Amino acid sequence: MKRLTFILLTFIGFSVFAQKSEVKSAEKAYKKGDIDTAQTMIKKACKLKDQADDKTKARIMFVKAQILAKQGASDLDNYRKALKAIRKLKAFEREIGKKRYTKDANNLKAQISNEVLNVVNDDLSKKNYKELEKSAMIAYNLKKDDEYKYFAAVAALVNENYENAKKLLKELYDSGYTGVTEYVSMIDKSTGKRVNVGSEKQAKLLEMAGTHTDMKKEKTKSRRPDIIAKLLYVYGKLGKDEDAINFINNAKKEDPNNLDLIIGEGNYYLKKGDNEKFAATMQKAVELDPKNKILNYNLAIGYKELKKYDEAKKYFEKAIELDPKFTDAYLGLVEITLVPAKAIGEELNKEEVLANEKLYNKYNNQLMDIYRKVLPYFEKILEINPDDQTTMKKLKTIYRELDMMDKYKEIKAKLDAMGGK
Repeated sequence: MKRLTFILLTFIGFSVFAQKSEVKSAEKAYKKGDIDTAQTMIKKACKLKDQADDKTKARIMFVKAQILAKQGASDLDNYRKALKAIRKLKAFEREIGKKRYTKDANNLKAQISNEVLNVVNDDLSKKNYKELEKSAMIAYNLKKDDEYKYFAAVAALVNENYENAKKLLKELYDSGYTGVTEYVSMIDKSTGKRVNVGSEKQAKLLEMAGTHTDMKKEKTKSRRPDIIAKLLYVYGKLGKDEDAINFINNAKKEDPNNLDLIIGEGNYYLKKGDNEKFAATMQKAVELDPKNKILNYNLAIGYKELKKYDEAKKYFEKAIELDPKFTDAYLGLVEITLVPAKAIGEELNKEEVLANEKLYNKYNNQLMDIYRKVLPYFEKILEINPDDQTTMKKLKTIYRELDMMDKYKEIKAKLDAMGGK
């Protein structure tokens, strides 16, 4: 019995020695950048971790976390594993009452956090949605900032991972997340355009430098309508139309005049191709916020799709009244004004019309009248965006058709100077 005990103690002693040797080798390989060897050695140490003393156990946990963090750059899942290892280490050291590696573990967590945020920013800039779905969730778990959950939800939607998108979007909706942030804008004197300068401190520096003026505190647009619309879209993609309608109805019971919900509902109907309900929903939104140019524009779009052109014109014009530089609204007016042009053009190309000068002139005059109506819209768009070559080309065609040759030559010269045709 004594011999057995001796052998057992000898084996345990050898195991502890081996663990210390292996974790030391793992640390050495890690510092040299030989991650494969470090991983092999730490795995060996982990197998006998339960037989180690507390100090060695903590050391094994920390080295394992370091190695996993190093591997995170090539495989995001290793960042998750590293963070899990850090949590286990800190819990273990709290339990034994000795925090040998807790401070270093916190520093490692901060390092991982910085690396992950860089990965998220890189994924966003490159629109690498496959990786963003993972990197953004790791960032969320580190920062508990719902913005990263929103990024992950958008990525899941693009990746057609609809179940995950539904889960994340519903969580964002239930939490009341809006994504609204405050920022300071100023007019850049060199361009005349209003730009986001970030903070009030930065604004004052730019003002002192004399490069910017007219400081304003502003807020970013709420993401809540987008979250609602995306959630309803996901319900549709999953074939859960009943869930979508239930979500709308339940939310409206709680707050029937919630503009975010109404806009989200409208976007849902738009994606479903239900223009009647889209227009009705946008009408309600405009009644709640009549001075919102986007809502008036959206309502105009709804009426345009329903071929109710007089109503569409009314709300495109209202949007322009609210923002005289709203080029999309001018383009909306162009589109509805040009609607009859297609039918007139078809008539003009008929043989019997081409052979009848009186009939031809009738239709041609109608077409020229339409061009005269859209002309001021295009001229206004060009006034707002003087370098818009697309608009210049449209105007060149109209000027030629209306025999406005001075204007035609002027805009042709501008296009030629810009390399346009």
